[in-house]
Amino acid sequence: MFGRLSASIRAVAAALVLAAMAVSCQPDPQDPGQGGSGLVVTENALTLANPVVAAKEGSQYLTVEATGNWTLTIDYADLASEEDLPEEWVSLSAKEGKAGSKKVVLGWTRNYDEDQRSCKIVLSVGRDDVVLEFTQRGVKQNNPVAGLHSDPVPGWLELPATDDPNLYFFTHDMQHGGVTKRNYSFYLDPQACLAIWVAYPLNNNLAGSGSRTDKWALDPKVPREFQPVIFSGFKGGYDRGHQLPSADRLTSGANEQTFYGTNMTPQKGELNQKAWASLEGKVRTWSNQFDTLYVVTGCDLNGYSDYAYDNDGKAIPVPVGYFKALLGFKKSGTIGNSTKQGGYTAIAFYFNHEYYADSEIMGQSMTIDDLEDQMGIDFFPNLEARVGKDLYTKIESTPDSWWK
Repeated sequence: MFGRLSASIRAVAAALVLAAMAVSCQPDPQDPGQGGSGLVVTENALTLANPVVAAKEGSQYLTVEATGNWTLTIDYADLASEEDLPEEWVSLSAKEGKAGSKKVVLGWTRNYDEDQRSCKIVLSVGRDDVVLEFTQRGVKQNNPVAGLHSDPVPGWLELPATDDPNLYFFTHDMQHGGVTKRNYSFYLDPQACLAIWVAYPLNNNLAGSGSRTDKWALDPKVPREFQPVIFSGFKGGYDRGHQLPSADRLTSGANEQTFYGTNMTPQKGELNQKAWASLEGKVRTWSNQFDTLYVVTGCDLNGYSDYAYDNDGKAIPVPVGYFKALLGFKKSGTIGNSTKQGGYTAIAFYFNHEYYADSEIMGQSMTIDDLEDQMGIDFFPNLEARVGKDLYTKIESTPDSWWK
């Protein structure tokens, strides 16, 4: 156990050093002489996108806003007995700074225990202390859920990492031109009865031709109790929001699978029918210009508080946001950054679960690295074996103005 934890700590420490170096190379927003905004902070605050994280190791940005010189400390003692203090499983890339706004990389090791663990992050500015609680879940559901059996995980480029013991991987095939091909894959959270993400390849050929079937159905691979039953829709005024859009799979047979409950989330119409639908259209347009566009669409359940109800009366969590991660491949390397990146280029998007104007869509774009930090998901891990670590890192972290 201690050997595994030590290796994990070293891995996170190395990641933090690299992240800190990357952050330190950026203009300091509190120093106008370095190209920052020079914004004056009027209130001390700590902001963390995900204050509750999964058992696996990871990192994310912690935003510090301070009215003067500040320090950060990690307080474990208040949440543990004196006889059994926890190990130092949280790390910070910076523990002090000057007035202004600054992003600090918060990292954590893997939790091998069944119980969750917590600590307090304390920002001290003069006599003022701001406290933020940070919690990591335990590995409580390592035992298989009765009736659920994951499919084997292939090495397809579109697939994110599938290393969460609490989630289950499934994939659906389709008949296309007389050939069996993959339709889409998904990562199911059986407690939430929702797929955390749906992943699939897309181009004009794979989209096919036909029409929307509206054949709402149960996914035959997943027991009824672990998916939304929504033949007559969600109760509570939510749309049945596709993760894999119907229009991305128009061939007979493939389209019907997009109406499975496992491909649906309760989504507000003000997002689903507006900016989200427009983004889906952009994705189809972009895919026609690549040999293949690898797509991951997912929902963010971190910190959810609302529920919709399916036709069986199950309470289904309402996501707090939605994301897309896109990896395009053009063998000729004639699109944007793909000319210098082995034919690949990538972009990500995150939308809060609310209304956006179409003009705001590209403003929600970010690098794959940034979305990984926000969601704690490793996107396109199979790409590294194809292009090498250096190019892989560049593809994920380099903005590309070609997407518009």
